[in-house]
Amino acid sequence: SATTIRGFQPTHQCSPWVGDYGVFSLMPVSELVVDESKRATPFSHDKEIAKPHYYKVTLENGITTEFSPTTRSAHFRFSFPAKGDAFLVLDGYTKTSQVQIDVANHRITGYVHNGAFSPKTHKNYFIIQFDKPFEDYGVWENQKDEVFPQKLDGAGKGYGAFIKFKKGSKVQAKAASSYISAEQALITLNKELGKDKNLEVTKARGQKTWNEVLNRIVVEGCTDEQMKTFYSCLFRANLFSRKFYERKENGEPYYYSPYNGKIYDGYMYTDNGFWDTFRSQFPLTNILHPTMQGRYMNALLAAQEQCGWLPSWSSPGETGGMLGNHSISLLADAWAKGI
Repeated sequence: SATTIRGFQPTHQCSPWVGDYGVFSLMPVSELVVDESKRATPFSHDKEIAKPHYYKVTLENGITTEFSPTTRSAHFRFSFPAKGDAFLVLDGYTKTSQVQIDVANHRITGYVHNGAFSPKTHKNYFIIQFDKPFEDYGVWENQKDEVFPQKLDGAGKGYGAFIKFKKGSKVQAKAASSYISAEQALITLNKELGKDKNLEVTKARGQKTWNEVLNRIVVEGCTDEQMKTFYSCLFRANLFSRKFYERKENGEPYYYSPYNGKIYDGYMYTDNGFWDTFRSQFPLTNILHPTMQGRYMNALLAAQEQCGWLPSWSSPGETGGMLGNHSISLLADAWAKGI
């Protein structure tokens, strides 16, 4: 029931994020409870909408959460009932995190570092911009679930933050992150969500994007149930390949290398074990997205230079967790098909 933001993991088009490359969560609650087991709130699928471009759920505490994603950002809306308080709890999880609350600008910034297969310098910098003022705020530390009211910042093992709004508020939040720097997180936020005055604008753009992607394949002569299955699978197939690059102010791509921790110009993709995706996912991508596949092949060659060998399982750096090396098949397949 939490809105979990898994590193805002970049994907091919628009989708919620996956990949444990710097995870934090944003949970709406009606009373200030930071312990994750105690703040958990039930919900029913009867009060849930889940689409590629939009998610909505009403929790049993009466709070409604909505969000629409972009490639590296998300636009949220939290509708709090008139009864009960209106809190948001940001959880930095178990490893190193840092949070800073900017009361005047209605903003929370910081970073998390809780991935497993990445350099020690790897951080997921984030920024969350709210459209309503805070009535109360503070930080907390989840090793002991200790709360520090009115404290503006904190850093260490599992630090988070909490903010409080006026009862009955409808709060919008724009969030973005970067593996490169805090400054880049702000650039991404402005690029992807800066002009969206409300959630409906982001939602409509996401729907248009996904409709164009899914419309690359049109099926006929099937039952409604078969069509649902087909496009559900096609949706999931289009969550790959995971973009690990970001866009500079001028639009040029660059990235933090999950292999050696350095910054490079160009494209990088990750979150793949190659195990059987070389038989199915990537041959499909060769057909649907040849330009992206060409960038991926160049990213593989760059990864080989930064890692020391062609990656066998990237999450986001090399895990060494696969027998053989199936990424060689990707290069051969792309070359044979003129990619």
